Amino acid sequence: MLQAIHDKAKGWIAYAIVGFICIPFALWGINSYFEGGAAQPAATINGEEVSSQDVQFQLSQIRRQYGRLASSLGEDQLRQMALDNVINQTLLRQKAEEEGYRASGPEVFENISRSFQTDGKFDREQYERFLQSQRRNQGEFESQVREDLTLRQFQSAISSTAFVPKAQAEFYQSLRKQKRDVEHFTLKVSDFEGKAEVTDEQVAEYYEQNKARFMTEQRVKLAYIEINQDDLAKAIEVTDEILQQYYDENSDRYLTPESRNTSHVLITTDSRTEEEAKALAQSLYDAIKSGERTFEDVAQKDSDDKVAAENNGVVADVVMGDWGPLFQNAVFALEANQVSEPVKTEAGYELLRVNTITKAVQKSFADAKSELEDDYRKTKAADLYLDKTDQVQTVAYEQSGDLAPAAQAAGLTVKTTDWVTRTKGEGIAENPKVLDAAFSEDVLGGGKNSEPLELSDAQAVVVRVTEQEAAKQKSLDDVKDEIVSTLKAEEARQLTAKKGEELLAALTASGDWSAVEAEATEKAATADKAGASVIETAGKIERVGSPLPPAVVSEAFALPRPEDGKSSWGSAVMANGDYVLVAVKSVEDGAAELDDNAKQLVNGSVSNREVGALLKALRERAEIELAPENI
Repeated sequence: MLQAIHDKAKGWIAYAIVGFICIPFALWGINSYFEGGAAQPAATINGEEVSSQDVQFQLSQIRRQYGRLASSLGEDQLRQMALDNVINQTLLRQKAEEEGYRASGPEVFENISRSFQTDGKFDREQYERFLQSQRRNQGEFESQVREDLTLRQFQSAISSTAFVPKAQAEFYQSLRKQKRDVEHFTLKVSDFEGKAEVTDEQVAEYYEQNKARFMTEQRVKLAYIEINQDDLAKAIEVTDEILQQYYDENSDRYLTPESRNTSHVLITTDSRTEEEAKALAQSLYDAIKSGERTFEDVAQKDSDDKVAAENNGVVADVVMGDWGPLFQNAVFALEANQVSEPVKTEAGYELLRVNTITKAVQKSFADAKSELEDDYRKTKAADLYLDKTDQVQTVAYEQSGDLAPAAQAAGLTVKTTDWVTRTKGEGIAENPKVLDAAFSEDVLGGGKNSEPLELSDAQAVVVRVTEQEAAKQKSLDDVKDEIVSTLKAEEARQLTAKKGEELLAALTASGDWSAVEAEATEKAATADKAGASVIETAGKIERVGSPLPPAVVSEAFALPRPEDGKSSWGSAVMANGDYVLVAVKSVEDGAAELDDNAKQLVNGSVSNREVGALLKALRERAEIELAPENI
């Protein structure tokens, strides 16, 4: 988006930019200008520079993927995650290139065609709209797809080398399917809360030691200009005359192109030489031509496209522009029901037959009118969106102490938010980009307007801080109840753990539940159902799918195998402070036979380990220079 805006800079704006560039030339010379103005790399890996933009893009992907969880992580941690990801990708790409891996053109086309489909067919308009919305060049995007596919091939090749001996895999399967007969007894932290006592001195001491925890959040109020393409589209004037002119200029957009229902017999070169594939295709063609065999019979029995073979060789309705050029040109050179001689295409050698031809249909103005209006509004709104974003960006930068001039220049209004903190806001302030900008050094500390922030492909905002309120220390009286609650909860946890450890020692010594009978009797007496047992029998549980809490399951399977007639004893502390005493009475090993799911699980685990080991080795051998300050 911003690149498109910069591309439109002209007139006095362009001259002003040139003027700004001239200043460092005059004062410090051309060398210092290039050294100071060039984008600095975030890292250099084996002599290859990694741009800070690549890391920033990865950072935005992490934020989008993890959402609110990302905001709970420190900014330094997020940046390190993004930098590590880019370094790993670069190392794998370098290694893949060194080993000669490269995705083919047909593979790139197939991947893209699967990603942009309408009614099961490649939608070129959808693809072009995507490229336009992302402001990406087709060649650049397809190069990125090729790189991604190449990396997948390389990682798949590494993963396929993973090997687990059958005995080891069966042992792993036996452990994974193992069952353990478990009983457990829970000391509830809530039963000890009434015994916890907190003095005023403890409260005051805790307050003094943790003052930083009892601060109000710094907060700001924002003014902002919103450029929303959908809102702009609604305001665009539309008449029949305008739509008729738009229809005349774009009639091909409302044309359903000719399609040809096509069948094929595919002979690939995957396991054959070029000459062998061509010869086989020719022999099959000769058999069809002579009447010795039917096209359907050959497609079912000899074609390497097993999916199409199940449908007598039918591929799809082929439309020009949606398929590889060699394939589609051959299809459109045929008459209906004509079988082609062997044709070399992107997939191999093919015998093609056009079953039916559906002629192109031009949608009339009347039939396309509602669609026309929507398309016209979107097209004009997209141009208007760029123009207004350009105007807002320019004026908001030049007059950075106020948003009103930028709003007036673009014919928009200045809106405001309520109080916003670093972690919480409403409306546009729910967006992490807005929160980051609001509390940035330039906007918060410098009182400047922000850069245009792209909240989506069709929405951008420029914000400025109008009011700010620093974080304040809360008084002891304001937080006393919170501190008392915190200290009581901590004391209750400690009392619960202490009692649990005493009971665990007694259980280990006695070898049965008799050591907790008094505790159990007391709990049973207060249970909702008179005489209810509080020593619970879980029965035989597995590692996965047990109704017991994960911490209890983990402890049960970590305990040693008990001797016959005895139990193994352990404990687990829950997140809420409950203390669970665990008894494993017996162990039943699982079946060692490997089913398909087990093989996939074992192989997947080992494959991931292989890729991880490769990355570790690559990083150890690589020459990596980091510059996180440039991110």
